[in-house]
Amino acid sequence: MGTKRYLTSEDDLFALAHNALSVERLEDGYYCALRFSKEQEPVYNSHPLYRAMAKTSASVCLRFQTLTDVTIHLKRYNQSLLPKKGEQVIDFASLYPHELDLSETIDLLYAGKDVVHFPLRSEQISIKKGNQVSIYLPMHHKTGFKIEGSVQPIAKNEKTLLCIGDSIIQGVGVHHPSVALCEQLSSLKGMQVINQGLAGALVNPKLIQKLDMPIHNILVALGTNDWSIRENLADLRGEMFALLGRIRKFYPRVPVTVLTPLWRADIQQTQNMGSFSEMQKTLEYATYCFPRVRVANGLSLSLRDAYDDGFIHPEERGIRFLAKGLVSQFP
Repeated sequence: MGTKRYLTSEDDLFALAHNALSVERLEDGYYCALRFSKEQEPVYNSHPLYRAMAKTSASVCLRFQTLTDVTIHLKRYNQSLLPKKGEQVIDFASLYPHELDLSETIDLLYAGKDVVHFPLRSEQISIKKGNQVSIYLPMHHKTGFKIEGSVQPIAKNEKTLLCIGDSIIQGVGVHHPSVALCEQLSSLKGMQVINQGLAGALVNPKLIQKLDMPIHNILVALGTNDWSIRENLADLRGEMFALLGRIRKFYPRVPVTVLTPLWRADIQQTQNMGSFSEMQKTLEYATYCFPRVRVANGLSLSLRDAYDDGFIHPEERGIRFLAKGLVSQFP
């Protein structure tokens, strides 16, 4: 029997990983594509949900041409959502009327053909020589990969869109990664997309760090979790102002689009900080002091009958509508 030949260079694997910041080798010999930087770890390590979600490869797609028969080895990892000893954290589960459906697939697309949806589990996918393929990694579950055989990378888009947001940006509500919001924006704009959505995320200026790659456009989509959790509008306004200030510090001339929160089923309620409308206006007012910042109204981009959970997360049809509307408003 011949010796199995795996790609073992992080640089070679990174060349295959579209929409990723880096690729790291795990202790068991598998590799993981990352969408957050080391400098962002202190922020996402502040909550067990953020820790788990930040280690996923949301929106990352492995694209290559097979030069031999190839086997893709995929391994699913179970992430703990339990807080560390003594860690006082927000109970996000109590904020939602029912448990989130995070079921999803691993998607394989042969050039010019339909997408094949594989169950989310440790898996081996065999691909014959001479095929050009795209493998979309899961959005909500950490998955490692190894590649056995010889492949040639597909060139990445030269421009990059950075998406900063919460669960809607990460992909909650959509169950196939190939049709999630960031992948649709990537296709419609012809850009790489770095998905820095985190389920449960609040407006947090500390999460904004200078990334080690050129950024050509930025989308910020936050606020709906703040409305449920924060006590007053002044805090929200201050945090959003500081977040945009850090974006301008690190990316002074990059166009920014702020997407205000989408429709949600409890929109008529009044939270501690005020009404949904007051929250939206507060986010918009925070943008006025910054050049090259546009505001996209989330309510006008929401299909209210296309929600996966009937509450806060649009499903595939709603996400398609949102993506097309957003692209029309990008500079």
